[in-house]
This record gives sequence, structure tokens and C-alpha cells, in this order.
Amino acid sequence: MKIYSKSGDRGETSLLGGRRVEKYNIRVEAYGTVDEAVAFIAFARSNVRTQRTKDLLLKVERELFKLAAELACPEPEKILKETLTDDDVKWLEKTIDDISREISFKNDFVLPGPYASSSSLHMARTVVRRAERRVVELSAQEKIRPVILRYLNRLSDFLFILSLYEEMEEVIKRSMEELKDRLAEKESCVKGKVKNLDLKTSLKIIEKAEQKAIEMGRPVCIAVVDSNGGLVAFHRMDDALPISAELAINKAFTAVMLKMETSRLSQLARSDGELYGINTACGGRIVTFGGGIPVFYGKMLVGGIGVSGGTVEEDEIIAKAGLSVITN
Repeated sequence: MKIYSKSGDRGETSLLGGRRVEKYNIRVEAYGTVDEAVAFIAFARSNVRTQRTKDLLLKVERELFKLAAELACPEPEKILKETLTDDDVKWLEKTIDDISREISFKNDFVLPGPYASSSSLHMARTVVRRAERRVVELSAQEKIRPVILRYLNRLSDFLFILSLYEEMEEVIKRSMEELKDRLAEKESCVKGKVKNLDLKTSLKIIEKAEQKAIEMGRPVCIAVVDSNGGLVAFHRMDDALPISAELAINKAFTAVMLKMETSRLSQLARSDGELYGINTACGGRIVTFGGGIPVFYGKMLVGGIGVSGGTVEEDEIIAKAGLSVITN
């Protein structure tokens, strides 16, 4: 099968429905620019760091194929079975609002860069803006459904907010990589006598921690994770607050991800701190107050413990009591 047909050698092309027009026709210019936008969005999808952004961009690419098909069709109601709807615009708006709430960066004018992830999204955004201008021009000459213009307008905002989200993730990731080893060296990290926190050892740690909690009269939740932050064992004491369950697990997770006690994060996560905005990393799992402690065997990270249910000081005392199983 040949890829070329030679049918466009005289500067004409076919619209959906068979009508032949010049390649500089404004309708061709409109759907051709949308096609460019799809290519740039696909390029951005290959550069972004988070799976969340990749999935969102893939959905948009599929919607833009429907949009381009409608632009290429003078009578879409007679030919196309599926077109964009107001629900597609509402989805963009909801996603923009959801992500905006997670971003600690200012969402006004920003200079694109320096990361390939965010810069490629800005490139896609500018092409979408151009596509919008072409469609506006087309709508002055032919009937175009308003939902198409609304979708393109929201899409550029959508790509802008995604660029901020990706840049924030890049900053947080790089900050974490640069700081966690340096900070860990300064910490009085818990040095254990075991090379890994298996289930048997983890249950002993939880039992010891619970004994301390009972002694203090403080019902808590206790979580032990491995060196990758995966949950090994968890215990919720009677009357412990429901929210403490998630907090205990995330404290242990945070301690392992950053190789440092979570109590250190409260200062670093302030607006003037080196890790400002880190609480939005890892899907919001990073906890910036005490109760999470990493465990090392020599210099090797083996896991961590997280306790929640009391004051920060009480959680730390209970966590360290539990870890005494492997330190004494």
C-alpha cells in the first residue's frame, strides 16, 4: 500500500463528505492546526514525568481527533456519529480546578522552562491558542458549534495548569534528591540491628509501641513500612481516631522517601524553606510533622515507622519505643 496518493499535487484536498477545496482554505487551516496541536500534545506526553499527566493528555488527544473531524466536515450532523459535548468542556474545567488546588506555585504569567516536561506543555498550549484563532476565523465565515470554541479555550488553560503541575513535581523531585542524602547525614537516624523489616520484626515493633501508648493512655495507629515505603504491618488501637490510620502510614512512607524523621520537615516545608510545596508530592502523601522515623542498618535504609493519634511529641515517643526492639 502506497502512502502517497498524488491527489493533492495541485494544491487541493478533500473534506469529509468529498468536497474538494484549496489547501489554504480556512477550514483546512483550522483542522490542520488542531492536528498540529495533537502532535505537540503527544510530544509533551512523552516528556512529562507523572503518569497522571500522561493519562490526562491521552484523553485530550482522543477528544481533539473528534474535534478535528468535525472541523473537516461541512455537515457533521449528517456524517459524524460522535462529537464533542458540553460534558467534555466541564471535564476540562473540573480537572483545571482540581489541579489548581494542589499547586503551590503562582498561576499567573510564568516564563516557560527550564524542564522539558513543562516546556513541552507550554509549546502545546501556544499551538492550541493558534488553533483557537483559526477556528474563530472559520466561525466568522461558516457555522461552527460554540462548544468547539469553548473546548479549545479551556484546553489552553488546561495545558497551562498542567505545565505548572509538572514544574512543581520537577522542583520537588529534584529538591528531594538533592536534600535527602545531605539531610540524612545530619540526622540522628535510628540505627537498627536488622537488615530488613519483615513481618515478624514489624509485629514486634508494633507490639512494643502499643505497650508504650497504653502506658501513656494514648490510643494511636502504628504503621511499619519497608525500604520502598510499602506497608508491612499496621495496627489501630481501640478508640484511635480514624484519620490517624492514613496519617500513620503516610508518616512512615515520608520518613522512608526522604530518609529523615518527619519532624524535620515542619521547618523545611515552610514558605521560606528548602522543601516548600513538598506536601503536595507523591499524591499528597508527604507528611510534614513528627511521628515518622526511618530505620537504617549501617548506611542502608531498611524501612520506617509511623505513629499518629497523639501530639507530635507523644507520637515520636511511641515510635521510638517501638523501634527499641531492634536498637537495644
